[in-house]
Amino acid sequence: MELTAFRHQVGGHFGILSCNGHVAKPSNLREMAFYKVMNSELKHFSPAFCKEVDVRASVNPSTGQIIVETLEKLDCHKKKSSSKHERSSTGFRQTSDGRVTVDTEKQWNRWAAECQCKVVERMLKEPDPTPFLLLENVVAHFTRPCVLDLKIGTRQHGDDASESKRHRQLMKCRQSTSATLGVRVVGMQLYEQETRSYSYVEKQEGRRIDAVGFRRHVRRFIKCCGRSRSERIRQKLSKLRSLLAEFEGYRFFSASILIAFDAEAADSSSDDAVKVCIIDFAHSTFSGFFEDLAYSGADEGCLLGLDSIVEAMEPNITKDPPSSYEKKI
Repeated sequence: MELTAFRHQVGGHFGILSCNGHVAKPSNLREMAFYKVMNSELKHFSPAFCKEVDVRASVNPSTGQIIVETLEKLDCHKKKSSSKHERSSTGFRQTSDGRVTVDTEKQWNRWAAECQCKVVERMLKEPDPTPFLLLENVVAHFTRPCVLDLKIGTRQHGDDASESKRHRQLMKCRQSTSATLGVRVVGMQLYEQETRSYSYVEKQEGRRIDAVGFRRHVRRFIKCCGRSRSERIRQKLSKLRSLLAEFEGYRFFSASILIAFDAEAADSSSDDAVKVCIIDFAHSTFSGFFEDLAYSGADEGCLLGLDSIVEAMEPNITKDPPSSYEKKI
């Protein structure tokens, strides 16, 4: 199976690739283990974990075309990759100076392309195959996916983090809305019907957004959803919050909430009209997981973040003042 560039990545710091109805991300032992023992109720709010596969990258020296592939085959989730706008997959190409680029003239999220190209560059340098996790692509059946990625919780570092990484992550939380709201914007893409093109909020911009800016970005996303889909998102977030409130000892350090809908589809209250998922479990833990520290009670930082998201979705009763980020620019 060939792996190609994934156009709709808006978050994470590792490049995510696309593969036959799946997304592929560099494998992490803890995350794979967490998926394998995941609570059955939580699975309803997470992409399905399908398999770990070995991936190789090679370049055609005469054309510069890069082939990224795995010898493994999977039939699950295959039917969801039939969008008329996404049938032609996008690969990678190596330039004359050795750089890897996304081989397309389509509009592309610059930051996501950089992350994905770095992953491919590393694979080209490695003699051994690179393990990837294949997960369900939850937006594969959307024609024009609009995606909001929100880092959840007041703490981002895992217990195994070095002192320097712990310090960096604490600073990121203090300098963003993570510390006060329990959530921050990681990335967003919205399809603008007027211009027939995507607009993006990238990772670095998301960190600079204050509480006022956070509410504005969430409300902008929700406004594009339409009333019925917005209400369905609220319902799913509330159900997820109720579920996580019962998870004794769980901690979802550095996990994200992914919210998505299809801008090409009519507003609808059907369950599959929107996606609300919790993702990225490389630093998540619970009592008895590996030899991690044991915690008691629910993850209050995560619950705070979910409350902040739902609150931000409420109609704007009073006009917000300019955000500190908007004042600077």
